[in-house]
Amino acid sequence: MTQRSWWGAELLGRHADDMVWARAADREVTFGRLRRETAWLAGVLEQYGIRPRSTVALYGNASFTHLWTLFALWSLGAQVVLGETPAGRRSREVPPGPRRVQFSVSLGENRRPPHDFVDECEVLVRRHAGGGPSVSGHCLVQFSSGTTGRPKAVGRSPRSLLEELDRLAAVEGVPRHGERVAVLEPLTHSFGLIGGLLHSLAVGATVVVPVARTAEAAVRAAADAHVVLGNPHHFRRLARAEPGELPRLRLAVSSGDALPPEIPAVFRGRHGVRVGQAYGTTETGIIAADLTGRFGPAGVGVPVPGIRTRVVGGVLEVHVPESPYLYDDTPWTGGWMSTRDLVTRDPRTGALRLRGRVQGVGDASVDLLRIESVLRAHRHIADAVVLGVGPIEAHVASSAELDGDELRSWCRRFLGGAPAPDRYHLLRELPRTANGKAVRDRGVLRRHRAHPPGACRCITW
Repeated sequence: MTQRSWWGAELLGRHADDMVWARAADREVTFGRLRRETAWLAGVLEQYGIRPRSTVALYGNASFTHLWTLFALWSLGAQVVLGETPAGRRSREVPPGPRRVQFSVSLGENRRPPHDFVDECEVLVRRHAGGGPSVSGHCLVQFSSGTTGRPKAVGRSPRSLLEELDRLAAVEGVPRHGERVAVLEPLTHSFGLIGGLLHSLAVGATVVVPVARTAEAAVRAAADAHVVLGNPHHFRRLARAEPGELPRLRLAVSSGDALPPEIPAVFRGRHGVRVGQAYGTTETGIIAADLTGRFGPAGVGVPVPGIRTRVVGGVLEVHVPESPYLYDDTPWTGGWMSTRDLVTRDPRTGALRLRGRVQGVGDASVDLLRIESVLRAHRHIADAVVLGVGPIEAHVASSAELDGDELRSWCRRFLGGAPAPDRYHLLRELPRTANGKAVRDRGVLRRHRAHPPGACRCITW
């Protein structure tokens, strides 16, 4: 079936009808069916009045329907505000943020639990009074994770998405034609969508999605895959899988959060494959990559082709031609965007090494991620987040009654003369974003300490 003329039509049209585009458990969808469903849904959505520059919030049940609805909206020239239904909200409510949209498309409103993947589900379209058409050339709006404060609405243009696909194609080790690519990250997230779904679509790889957000579903999705894309939480789960459960695996790539060094060590010992990394932001897309893991867990690789970076005061900045932010008045100066990540650039290889998130003013050479690793090595500590650089604060999750002097002694013992935390905050659990990422914002952590959930308690030294 002939596709409409739009920026992604060539991606959908370049592979044979009988090639498998996506799998969920033992269910398969071919490229031919993807094209037919996309074209049919585009015709239906057009009857509701969705046109070029229409603004549409798309959210709801993870499904094949969700994916071809996204392509159908893009084929109509709509600006898609992509979101998830947060836990505890009724799926018929438009997620927070996109208050200016003209339409919302909700998927699987009557299904429970909403995070389990289904093949197909009902599509409900609503028109919203007061919404307006897009005033920008962005085809995609996503929300940043909120690890360092309030999530921001981020716009991506067709050109920026296609350029990112070109950059990915030039990276060593990327998924190839005919391979099966298990994408464990939600496909609404930046790297899951672009590095997983769209790249696989471009090269003719088969996307494999887990049918639930459980360890068992992640292992099943990865079991027959050549490539696994996930975050540190997924690889912690997969590191517990039995040797031989991932027989075809050649590439494992973590993204979305700092990779604790203990995870790739256990994973490689169990499965014989190093865990590499893809590093980027929602605003920029991919910045650097070390997909094969040759630089180790702290090294995120060299900047990908076409990306301009600089390190100012120990903090990585990326050149973005125009402001990616929508719906607010976020300042934009000079085209350089701070990632707020502390990095070191290897003068020989150009590779970037992450050292944590910058907060405050002080010694920008401190390695906060190393301090976190030392703290997590303590037998009574389940997790740790360390913020700096002045003062350095360690937020430690533990169910034991730890003593502040014990933690100071532990850090001095394993850090030697390197900087150690000035303050320690002991909690039952650490707060996380809706996406499961560790929160690295002092304000949020301060509020969490003041009002810990349930029976949690906080002790500060």
